[in-house]
Amino acid sequence: MTNVSALAKVIPPRPFYLERDVTVNGALVPQGLYSLTVESQGSSARATLWKEGRFVATAHGTWVRHGVKYVQDAVLLRVNADGTRSLTEIRLAGSTKTIVIDGDGPVQRSTPAPDRDFGNSITGSPAPGTGPGGAGFSLWG
Repeated sequence: MTNVSALAKVIPPRPFYLERDVTVNGALVPQGLYSLTVESQGSSARATLWKEGRFVATAHGTWVRHGVKYVQDAVLLRVNADGTRSLTEIRLAGSTKTIVIDGDGPVQRSTPAPDRDFGNSITGSPAPGTGPGGAGFSLWG
């Protein structure tokens, strides 16, 4: 019997800051500094958040290549009809790939222009027509 996790590529843990509360795979993750670990096998990825050595949440997704090399870590959030935000994408500094989180419904993505500096500000707001109840997306990093 082969141990599948032994075949996975593990990206070393890195500090990962969430500017606001986020829902990850159904779990509410409070704003704060976490340790992010990523395991991948082929195009599949599993991102896990840790706080002070304790498991917080994990999400499965798919690596997707973009034409932009990200200069800092960022996340793409779905703004739900009730105002909560769900994690839909993780963008890692120094990479041209993102982890698109597996979801129940269709996911809309936005990619920053290569020369735009997003800093630490929140960009975007619920966009009209992006889903029932006015759900939209915001990008921050």
